Amino acid sequence: MAYTAPPVRLEDIRLIEPMGKLHGSHVTPTDHTYIGHNQTSALEAHQAAVQAGRDPQPWEPTVDVMSPADGYITDIGAFPFGSPPFGFTGILQDYRMEIWHSCAVATIFIHLAGLPPEIRKVTGDIPSGGNWSFHGNAGNSIPVMAGQVIGQIGAHSVDYSVHDNRVVLGGFVVPDHYQGEPWKIHTVDPFAYFTEPLRSQLLAKSPRTAEPRGGRIDYDIDGRLVGNWFLEGTVDYSGGSSPGLCGNRPCPYWTGHLSIAYDHIDPGQIRISIGAGVGIGQEVCRVCESVYGVLGNSPDPAGITPQSGVVKYGLVAREHTGEYQVATKNIESRVLGTFLVEMTGQRTIKMEVVSGSRPSQVDGFSQAAKTYHR
Repeated sequence: MAYTAPPVRLEDIRLIEPMGKLHGSHVTPTDHTYIGHNQTSALEAHQAAVQAGRDPQPWEPTVDVMSPADGYITDIGAFPFGSPPFGFTGILQDYRMEIWHSCAVATIFIHLAGLPPEIRKVTGDIPSGGNWSFHGNAGNSIPVMAGQVIGQIGAHSVDYSVHDNRVVLGGFVVPDHYQGEPWKIHTVDPFAYFTEPLRSQLLAKSPRTAEPRGGRIDYDIDGRLVGNWFLEGTVDYSGGSSPGLCGNRPCPYWTGHLSIAYDHIDPGQIRISIGAGVGIGQEVCRVCESVYGVLGNSPDPAGITPQSGVVKYGLVAREHTGEYQVATKNIESRVLGTFLVEMTGQRTIKMEVVSGSRPSQVDGFSQAAKTYHR
């Protein structure tokens, strides 16, 4: 399979964030890249002008998204539509699209802000929260050519990923736990299928220099701390049963997730990503989004086993760094709490976060400790 067209025109791309980002509701490493466009400055200039008194303008996305290879659109889902960015009027459409290039290889785009007329002619209007599908009938799918425009980027970026059903990632100890997102275990390097020189041109847009250049999402090692964990009672990635109540409503599925992995741009940095509330407010680290650096960047979770006993990690704040302000570095002087963890079995851990305390101030687990499984 050869990808011969960029998903976004090279001159329109500001940067491509690699896979594996941990942030907010993406508690486990993201299975997609983020392609950001280079018209953010113009967008922000218009917003500043509106603040100064200029009238808002109708929202019209202008940065095209293209199919990277010949294929067939099989599914388009619409997220709930919302308001456009400040300074604009109208509706911000939001679509997820699957394009199959063979019986095994597919491209997924998420957060497309518009669909071209030739696609809408087949699908009709897809309402907010609605869906169009070929329903397993190849004759109903929509053929597209490499380089054909299939939508536009929304306000800032579009999610882009590639999946190959011939590949099963080895870094998920229990692949069946990801059946709620069946494409995830088949995620491949998003740059690998592009022909040269296009592949190198796209790689030049990414701030990650470590291999694999496209990032990584599967860090599990059986019998080791590193990787993804699920809160006891929530069964798997999709939640299975509710992880409890958040106020008077069931908590989102991802509140039962925990990931002890590495930074998506600098994999030399350990990251601890926690879906459950742990008493560390966003106001003390707005960059963190429930993902923390580790004091001293040690010990490596890949070396922690059931024989290691209780391990204490100091959770530290992070700050943006680098040209694009998407990479982060630790602020060692700002310890936000202690992550206390023990592997109680090959695929079971006990975990507790003591907010506001340094590791030297924490003696052991309390009754607030929680159990997680693979």
